[in-house]
Amino acid sequence: MRLEARLRALAAFARLRSFSGAAQELRISQPAVSKHIADLEDEIGAVLVERQARGGALTPAGEFLANHLLRAEAILAQAARGLSEFSKPGSGVLTIVGSGNTGTYLLTDVIAEFQQRYPGMRVVLELATSAKAVELLRGHRAEFGVVGGFVAAPEIEAEPLVEDEIVIVGPPQFRGRKPTREELEALTWISREEGSSTRLVVEAACVDLGITPKRRLELPSWEAIKIAVRHGYGIAGCSRFAIQDELQAGALVIIPVPYWKVRKTMSIIWFRDAALTPSAQQFLNLLRTRWAGDEAR
Repeated sequence: MRLEARLRALAAFARLRSFSGAAQELRISQPAVSKHIADLEDEIGAVLVERQARGGALTPAGEFLANHLLRAEAILAQAARGLSEFSKPGSGVLTIVGSGNTGTYLLTDVIAEFQQRYPGMRVVLELATSAKAVELLRGHRAEFGVVGGFVAAPEIEAEPLVEDEIVIVGPPQFRGRKPTREELEALTWISREEGSSTRLVVEAACVDLGITPKRRLELPSWEAIKIAVRHGYGIAGCSRFAIQDELQAGALVIIPVPYWKVRKTMSIIWFRDAALTPSAQQFLNLLRTRWAGDEAR
């Protein structure tokens, strides 16, 4: 079940914001993508893509149509997944995308329980930043996601799941200490890459409190960040979910920062108007039972 070629070309361009990227995804030439979009523009009598020296940008009309096309593609993809489950009940593949914290600390137990209840199903978990999770949904590489922070995309629906607290952690030698703002600024602040919702809220809180870190370090996962902090290479803003074991073991300590009170909501996201497959509904029932109304402690 697929859209006709001209509409697929515009949808691919909208996802990737690139003629070459759309051509690669659709396995056709770049001029063919451009011609498909030009033919569509001729038919509807409106410019959809503003051509530029390097690539192009969607016009307001292009954004409007692309929003509907991405949703239509998602609905068709969901329908194909659901029909395969109806033809072979109890079997199939459920692909989920989780941001670093949710994928590692909220979804693991739920995935294990789901596999025990439905052994014929296979769950595939993609880990990504919150921003990348939206891209994976747009590319139909996951049926739904669980991410932290606010998701701003017109075709994406979000349902709050659980509230999380973000705290500043350091190695054990910080136990009992209350560093000054100048001392905090002199330390290395360790974070995930751009696109991480936790990094975003930590940086915003620092700006609000007038804290300007002089050194930063990016690492690709929360486990890597915790190792670096434990070994004394810096401090980090982390989810309470991510550091429970380390706090209990004394491997990390929370650093008291005056007026620091940072929380974010972890949410389930999916394509608006796209009916979820039976396996996705079953998984979300387990997930909501486990976490809805709960909070990081």
